Parts: sequence; C-alpha cells; structure tokens
Amino acid sequence: MGGFVAQYPVLRWGIAAGFVIAAVLVAGRLPVFAHGVVGGASRPVADHESDAAHLLMCLVMLAMLVFPMVAAPDALRGVLTAMTVVYAAVLAARVWAWRNGDCAPARAATIGYHLIAATAMLWSMSGHGMSMSMDRPPAGSSVPMLVFAALFVLDAVLMFVPGPISVLRHTSGHAMTPAAVIPHVVMDLGTAYMLAAAALH
Repeated sequence: MGGFVAQYPVLRWGIAAGFVIAAVLVAGRLPVFAHGVVGGASRPVADHESDAAHLLMCLVMLAMLVFPMVAAPDALRGVLTAMTVVYAAVLAARVWAWRNGDCAPARAATIGYHLIAATAMLWSMSGHGMSMSMDRPPAGSSVPMLVFAALFVLDAVLMFVPGPISVLRHTSGHAMTPAAVIPHVVMDLGTAYMLAAAALH
C-alpha cells in the first residue's frame, strides 16, 4: 500500500488535508475542546462515543498517509483491531438499548458506521508484512476491496441527495450541517482511497 500512496502525492496530500479538516471539526464537538455551548442547547444531542471513534479513525488514517513507507503494519493492525473490538462492544450495547427502548436507532447506526470503516481499514492491512510497501493483499481480495471502496464512494454521494430520497440522511444520526457532513464524506472517500490503494498496489 505504501508504494501506491507515495506514487500519487497530490491525491495523497489532498486526502490527508481532508482528514485534518475532519479531525478538527469532530474534535470541536468533544467536551474537552467544545466551548460556548450551554447545556448543549445550541446543537443536537451529542454522541461523544461516535465523535471519539471518528477522531481516532482520522488520526490512524493520517498516520498511514503521512508515513506510508515507515508506519509499522503490526502496530497499525493492533490499533485497528483494538478499535474494532471496542466499536463492536459499543454497538452491541447500543443495539441492546435500542431493543429495550432506551436508545434511538440512529445512535446504533453511527457507531456501526465506524465499526465498518475500522474493519475495512483492518482488511486493507491484511496483506502487509514487515513493511507497508511489501506484499500484496491475499489472493482474490482485490476485487472485493474495490467493490467496498465503491460502496464508500456511493455512501459519500448519498449524503448530498436531498430530502427523503436519501435514507442515509435520516438514519446516520448526523445533523445535516457542514460540520457533520464534511467529516462523514471525508471518512468515506479516505476509506475508499485506502481500500483502492491496498487492492491496486
């Protein structure tokens, strides 16, 4: 993957810049960074777990983009595995709460999205050994990776479909504001890029 990422510097740094913007927007919603909001009245009910998951994904993918040839695959796999386990546990808790009427479906959908993204990134690392520039993905996985990359791109496009046509806009749990939509679209396109890089390198 590292060789593919380094081969297209304009695309690489453009996506990296997108992750920086997304990280800043998401971090601004976390209590430790947020200011000037009294009782949360000026914005929708916060989902700090989902925001923290989004911020972590941005930071991990930034590391993969900024240091594609030197980032340690084993360390990245370990971080992504831990994130996947935690997101799965949070999702299970939210689904349980939803079934018992204590949680809105959208709150399960938001963390479920991050679980899918983390799993996709872990999958993209599956063919790497001691260096991100070594090894190809397991045989037969390139086409499925490209299919999933296309689905993430489609997800990004659907965020801009107006009104009730887009089911995604009503089930993702996001307020349809630039501060919410931009990070989601950046995550979609960044994940698609990393999957394509893993499939094509």
